[in-house]
Amino acid sequence: MKKIVKKFDARPKVIGTWKFLDDYSYENMIYGYLYYAKFHRGKITKIEFPSGFDLSEFTIVRAADIPGKNIVPEPESDQLFLAENEIFYFGQIILGIAHPSKEILQNFVKNITVKYEERSAITSPKQCLDDEKNAFGHEITVNHATSEESVKNRIRTHSVYYTPHQEQLYLEPQGMIAVYDKNDKSMFVRGTMQCPFFVKEAVEMIMGKAVSKVTVETSEGIGGGFGGKEDFPNLIAGITALLSYKSGKPVKTVLDRADDITITTKRHPARVEIETFTDPISKKIEKINIDYRLDAGYYQTLSPVVLSRGVLHAGGGYNIENAFVRGRLFRSNTPPNGAFRGFGAPQALFPIEAHIDKIAAEINLDPYEFRKLNIFKIDDEFPSSQKITENHLFDCLEQVIEKSDYKKKVAEFSQYNKTHSDKKGIGISIGYHGGGYTGNGEKILKSKVKVVIERDGNVHIFVANTDMGQGAHTTLAQIVSENLGNPLEKTKVVLPNTSKTPNSGPTVASRTIYIVGNLLKKLSIRIKNELKFTKLQLFIQEHQEIFPKEYSDYFIPAPDVIFNEKTYQGIGYKDYSWAACVAEISYDPQTYSIQPLKIWNVLDIGKPVNLQISEGQVEGGVLQAVGYALSEYFYKEKFGRLNGIPDYIVPTTLDSPEIDVEFIHTETNLHKGLGEIPMDYPAPAIRNAFYNATGIFIDELPLTPETIFRQMKNKA
Repeated sequence: MKKIVKKFDARPKVIGTWKFLDDYSYENMIYGYLYYAKFHRGKITKIEFPSGFDLSEFTIVRAADIPGKNIVPEPESDQLFLAENEIFYFGQIILGIAHPSKEILQNFVKNITVKYEERSAITSPKQCLDDEKNAFGHEITVNHATSEESVKNRIRTHSVYYTPHQEQLYLEPQGMIAVYDKNDKSMFVRGTMQCPFFVKEAVEMIMGKAVSKVTVETSEGIGGGFGGKEDFPNLIAGITALLSYKSGKPVKTVLDRADDITITTKRHPARVEIETFTDPISKKIEKINIDYRLDAGYYQTLSPVVLSRGVLHAGGGYNIENAFVRGRLFRSNTPPNGAFRGFGAPQALFPIEAHIDKIAAEINLDPYEFRKLNIFKIDDEFPSSQKITENHLFDCLEQVIEKSDYKKKVAEFSQYNKTHSDKKGIGISIGYHGGGYTGNGEKILKSKVKVVIERDGNVHIFVANTDMGQGAHTTLAQIVSENLGNPLEKTKVVLPNTSKTPNSGPTVASRTIYIVGNLLKKLSIRIKNELKFTKLQLFIQEHQEIFPKEYSDYFIPAPDVIFNEKTYQGIGYKDYSWAACVAEISYDPQTYSIQPLKIWNVLDIGKPVNLQISEGQVEGGVLQAVGYALSEYFYKEKFGRLNGIPDYIVPTTLDSPEIDVEFIHTETNLHKGLGEIPMDYPAPAIRNAFYNATGIFIDELPLTPETIFRQMKNKA
């Protein structure tokens, strides 16, 4: 039995010695605030500061104060750091303001008045996504046709599906500290973030030639991210750095929870229209047309990248010879939506998995049997023409069906529901997630890692990847420790710092272990082969003269990994993680509420490095997906992000199902991605379980009591 390895930061966090951003302080530090628009759209005519305050005590920055460029660097660099004359969404930042006293600062910003000429705005996702006129920016089409198909005598199934915003709700809100040194014109930035090199680029952009050097370092602890700390830190870091530059003092900007929920990026709402044609004899889906739309918010920023992953996952895990997928971004007057665990895949897999159950009902076939007929098998193809090289998705499905006793429960629940007012249901979903950047992204990034073996026997790992609580630094240290044969207590990941660590890429896209971990594994094996030691510690003692010794390597994709960015044909991701899920629920028709009882998960993620951490990742992702399925949405009366957590309903312990996790095909030497896939597939399984229990087909998330009541009333 493999020894359980605990997270190295577990005890320091429990006893309170681990430092998060707000635990850091600097001499003469002042506090920053991002002052944002409280209206949806309009032209600013005047900004009035409250009387009774000494304005000389405040540092205030506007767009005109920016010495560099007023543009946040993103895959699509279209967002302003600070608004100029026009406001395009509620939450757009107008001013950066700093003061030595938090209390005085809060009182000051509460009493600022912005006068404006109001203009019309689109604030509802459905209003945005249903209207073709709102399409803008990036568009992708994937066309995979292997035959001249005929739809004659085929069963046509058509539906439109909607998924909502979702809040990352990390434990620690967004925050940055910037320290400008006027002596050497350098800027040091510390923050809670996923991508230190992205933040460095953003600070360099806003500061331009006003600074000679920018160094970015993460705080020791990062209280969660889930994608929410991928792109927004660029914005808050840039403005905080500008405040430090203008004031000449260290500035700390930490959002309170209500502001964090109001102005930061969220999961994209989606509208996905699916049309399928199924052979009534073979029960095979022969043709599919998918229109995949994302509400980007006002600016595109990260949305083109989210769109690309969504499009490549939209067809689900099914072999459909003739597939057409169209992906588009739509614009609304809301804050830009960005990264969130799953990155477009949950919005893609909910519709296709719900649609599969709809087809199965129309052809009078059990959803499991229908999936079994259509699921990917070796030599099948994605719509991108990439070949399927393993039957692991099918194996996940078969194993989860057996573990959950699905067939027996389908029969039992059917009988139970005939004689009881409360209902029981069971539902299936399957899913997959490509590891690493989409298409040619990893080729462009060329992630680099560094390992330094010290004279005292310590091995230091230098990577830019951050530990947000997911255990990444423990797991990366484990990989190096096991492959070097070095004690884990003498193997450590150094705190990411852009002046010390190479750019191993951002902590996103299920790439930390898959790309960086496997690269460190390769480098560790190379070190062992070059030095030709049996025991590293003994070798160091006997060869002190050659240490400290530094090694580095960078990621080189396999030469056969080719992807055409124009046609979206080729290998979108070299390796995929696979999963299948069964969800069991109960439904109370008196309260219109669903209670998830148990969710079985079978995954192929290659070889888990740390089984306990891997199981925890799945459990956390599944619970996040339960909230996505059943309760998490923003009230829309006044844009709905204004009251913080009280208005945003996440699952509590009373709402949590029992979660069963199993990994299969673990005998490989390859570590595949895990961080995102547990979020991708559970929501449709819960929806399908509700459909199984009631026969009520609902095409949107979340399945709140209000949504269920409305759907039943409309169909009555």
